Amino acid sequence: MRYFTICYPNEHNETIWETLSEEDIRRDYYPYWYEKMCEKYGKEHVDATYSFEECLEDWQIVHWSMRNYWREMKENFQ
Repeated sequence: MRYFTICYPNEHNETIWETLSEEDIRRDYYPYWYEKMCEKYGKEHVDATYSFEECLEDWQIVHWSMRNYWREMKENFQ
């Protein structure tokens, strides 16, 4: 499983670091992304052209995320 880390300020202007799995992103972001893509391009085109990988790439760009290889390695050692 792949992991991605993002950071953002909270209400006290403290930096929050959050690591999400690709399954978290698939569950929380993909339905929204898919709906918006279908509105823009049409369901038939989206189904034929795009996959979760394009969604994940968009999510990474929007959230300025970085892949967290350390977390991936840690998971493999458990």
